[in-house]
Amino acid sequence: MHLQRIRAENFRAFGDGKNSPQLDWTLSPGLNILVGENDAGKTAVIDAIRHILWTTSYEFIRLFEQDFHVHGEERAQSMFIEATLADLDEEQEASVLEWLTYEPDGTRKLVLHLQARWVPAKDTKRGRVDTLVRAGRDGNGLEVGSAVRELVRATYLRPLRDAEAELKPARQSRLSQILGAHKNIVGQEKNDFDVVNPEAVPKNLVGLMAFAQHHLGKHPVIKGVQDDINHNYLSKFAFAGDTLESRIQIAPDLTLQPILERFELGLLPSHGIHHEERCVRGLGYNNALFMATELVLLRDGNELALLLVEEPEAHLHPQLQERVQELLEQSANHPPDGKRPVQVVMTTHSPSLAAGADIASITLVHKGHLFSLAHGKTQLKKDDYEFLRRFLDATKANLFFSRGVAIVEGPAEALLLPALAKACGMSFSKHGLAIVDVGGVGLYHYARILQRANEGENIPIPVACLTDRDVVPDAAKDFVATAAAAVAEDEDEDEKEVEVESGEKMKKPPKRFDSDFSMEELQARVQAKVARAAGGNTIVCVSDRWTFEYDLARFGCAELMFTAIQLALKASTKGERLDEKDEVQAMAAAHDAWVALKDEGHSEDRLAALVYKPLATKKASKAIAAQYAAHLVATGNFGKGEVLFSQLPPYLQRALGWLTGKAGAA
Repeated sequence: MHLQRIRAENFRAFGDGKNSPQLDWTLSPGLNILVGENDAGKTAVIDAIRHILWTTSYEFIRLFEQDFHVHGEERAQSMFIEATLADLDEEQEASVLEWLTYEPDGTRKLVLHLQARWVPAKDTKRGRVDTLVRAGRDGNGLEVGSAVRELVRATYLRPLRDAEAELKPARQSRLSQILGAHKNIVGQEKNDFDVVNPEAVPKNLVGLMAFAQHHLGKHPVIKGVQDDINHNYLSKFAFAGDTLESRIQIAPDLTLQPILERFELGLLPSHGIHHEERCVRGLGYNNALFMATELVLLRDGNELALLLVEEPEAHLHPQLQERVQELLEQSANHPPDGKRPVQVVMTTHSPSLAAGADIASITLVHKGHLFSLAHGKTQLKKDDYEFLRRFLDATKANLFFSRGVAIVEGPAEALLLPALAKACGMSFSKHGLAIVDVGGVGLYHYARILQRANEGENIPIPVACLTDRDVVPDAAKDFVATAAAAVAEDEDEDEKEVEVESGEKMKKPPKRFDSDFSMEELQARVQAKVARAAGGNTIVCVSDRWTFEYDLARFGCAELMFTAIQLALKASTKGERLDEKDEVQAMAAAHDAWVALKDEGHSEDRLAALVYKPLATKKASKAIAAQYAAHLVATGNFGKGEVLFSQLPPYLQRALGWLTGKAGAA
């Protein structure tokens, strides 16, 4: 049995489907990961499940006025939450037979429908929430009874949980509930302690407690303190004819539950410390222990194996987060032989967890909308999912938590573009934007993550893919010795065989320079790049002329790029980043060289080519040049605000405008 679908109307972030989206989420029987920025609605999904199914910890859950959706100034007066549970086995179906829903295809499901109504305060009476839970779609069946409740309770791990406290002895402790529900607990409630033969060791837990209590009570220390209390003090309080005595016991009530409530679970000391020593372990490992304990219960029970986890990364360092994610995925999708799978629904803000998961198990939550990234729901193809499983790391997975995404081909763009945006008054951090550096490969795989299979369901998150046109300007022909050495060869531009006058076939070099193409061919080249990745709210911004750095120099940032590249050249000769003294000298030399270069009267294309030459000939590092350029931009000496924005290449203006919503920029 697993939770197949959860629906809600007018519950918190979810509205009636007209002014605000309803909650309607179809879950996988295995691992389900909810990602998205804060206040997107992830916790509301978890809480909707808790309200309709309740939890194994028997915590008190009730609806309040603030749980009813608000649109503008109007608060909804009614709501519903509905859960559909599928794939019940024969024993489970028999337990809830009269509450089952029979589907047209012959399958049977358990549908629970919670209807709630907010009754505002009137006169001196307090407002209240009236609720009713019935079976059947839209609540057209019988009222739900205790038999159903005990079968479908979910296990819930709250965010920032105190795992150590949860595993300590206490009344109704979580550990006592887990022990009490374990399959091996059957029969342990019988007291098999033999008073006639007290030396015989019992086999059951209750009998063992009686055995321990009997022998501890006879210990000289315990008996001595007990007699001291009774004879020297307590007896003095008794009236004539009365008896007033006490007895020191471990468990006054020799039943199973109080015994289980005295157990605690803790980690042994770390390596190098004797295992009998008592040492405090960190919050992170205690959280991992708590999750492992809950999985034991879910794995072996007959009830609903549903684990709700909010922020499993709490208190865990990134590497341990990955181990926990692997365990949850294994428990959900690939349990050990003979063990039943555990359905997991978790929320996370951790790029490490998101990066380690199969994208198909992720659902993006954005402003109350849920967008599953499962197969068939996105524009991703099978090989895209496989590629991303291998190469999506934590630095790229931050796209799941952003309000906009810039996908770039290399570290130069990743370093410099945010600095340029900030100087233009379009800060990535203030706009909640993420930048994803694909390292020169796979841009088109990443571009399709946030594109829907159904174009009518576009994710309202702007994505801008920045890629180079990779056509060398004629002004750079003299130092671009061979096309292959300067420009990465496109997949679709293999050299073609042509027949010369002698009849011999020779390889025709691919087109690489502006003059090799007609205007129509250049436009077709750009359109081909756009068509591979654009769709939905994803646009592709192709460089206007050649590369990121060349275009910056060509369209208004020539001095900035010249200075940065000269600093990178100087750094490459020293084999390290320049110290403060060297940097001052290099800046002065770069300024003089720039003035001299400007005075030579080059065309705009030739000037940009000469600025870019050290990068094209690999005498300076693009990444280091971008670092220096970002530093120089931050000084404000090379322009800022609208002035700097107007000096950027048109394709960068379009990208930044699209990501930040700048009017007319896109």
